[in-house]
Amino acid sequence: MKNEPHINKDDLEGAYRTARLIAGYIRSTLTEEEKDELDDWICASDDNMRLFARLTDEKNVEDSLKQRHIFDSEAAIEKLEQKIKAEQTRKTVRKSRVFLYATAATVLLMAALFMVFRYTNTPSLPRHIISEKPDLKPGGDKATLTLADGRTIALDSTQKNIVEAGNVQVTNAGGQLLYEGNSSKEEWHTLTTPKGGQYRLVLPDGSMVWLNAASSITYPTAFTGSQRTVEITGEAYFEVMHYENRRFIVSANRITTEVLGTHFNVNAYDDEAGMKITLLEGSVKISQNNGRSAILKPGQQAQLETDGKLLVTDNINTEEVLAWKNGWFDFNDASIETIMRQVARWYGVDIRYEGKVNYHFNAEIERNVPVSKLFQLLEMTDRVHFTIKDTTIIVNP
Repeated sequence: MKNEPHINKDDLEGAYRTARLIAGYIRSTLTEEEKDELDDWICASDDNMRLFARLTDEKNVEDSLKQRHIFDSEAAIEKLEQKIKAEQTRKTVRKSRVFLYATAATVLLMAALFMVFRYTNTPSLPRHIISEKPDLKPGGDKATLTLADGRTIALDSTQKNIVEAGNVQVTNAGGQLLYEGNSSKEEWHTLTTPKGGQYRLVLPDGSMVWLNAASSITYPTAFTGSQRTVEITGEAYFEVMHYENRRFIVSANRITTEVLGTHFNVNAYDDEAGMKITLLEGSVKISQNNGRSAILKPGQQAQLETDGKLLVTDNINTEEVLAWKNGWFDFNDASIETIMRQVARWYGVDIRYEGKVNYHFNAEIERNVPVSKLFQLLEMTDRVHFTIKDTTIIVNP
């Protein structure tokens, strides 16, 4: 019989130590050594990063401090232990147990954080919690549809539009554009997302496309020939429906990607070092205008270098590549320039550098948060600092 879960003294002491570090961060009282210790804890796991962002959220901290005198941390821990035991008794699936243990760590740390604030002198809220700072809201579902006759329609997730294009019906709802119907006539449409926008598209053949910020896709309202061709700028993720002998071709810059049915991501932003095509499922053929080509297997990425060479890399972290599509920022050993290019697109801002930041960062956080939440994680390294002025972000070492 497995041992019953128990929150022991070491667990509590560890949580209490981490809570003291987080409390010190909130109060801006950490020493350099304590900053390094907290940074090590944050970078130890993605769960720690998410928990830190949650516990240092201004609204959460303010509410917690207001309620700290009525919070019974010991009772919360005891109740949590009982919940875990009951869950084990019911023999639920492993995934549920893992979730509960993650919840246990979260509640234990929150309880310890309450204890730190309860038994230390905190007569008022920390100044940087209650003061108003400039901030920027995240992007969302918004795009512009350009019809064959040049008319444009503004799209977002709050409205529902229905457009007739010959025998094809185009429906916009919930941040997605859907093409349905049969037609023998090709009319070309373009879906464009601005900075701070994203959108989903179901093509006439049923293929799915996720369009990232500052991107576009041009496509026919009906695929009538032996091949299905679309053209993109920026970044898009494709889940292509399989049709025997009807190739699906994506054209971007000087590269064509040819498939029958597969899942892949194309990053063709002009301000990136080189175009990247990452394969998740199936097989794709990458072709250049100069006649060079390569066939990708799942987990591989083709990158068009600035000198025109096509480099294929194995064992790509596909979760990082698709983080944008799944609603995340995911930076692994990323330069500040790499990070800020994504920030500029998603928050619709300009970036200005005042000094060189010679440091690479690891951070993971949801994209639906204000930009200040991401900056909190990055500034924990004490290697970079940010100032927001209107729609410009100033980066300092």
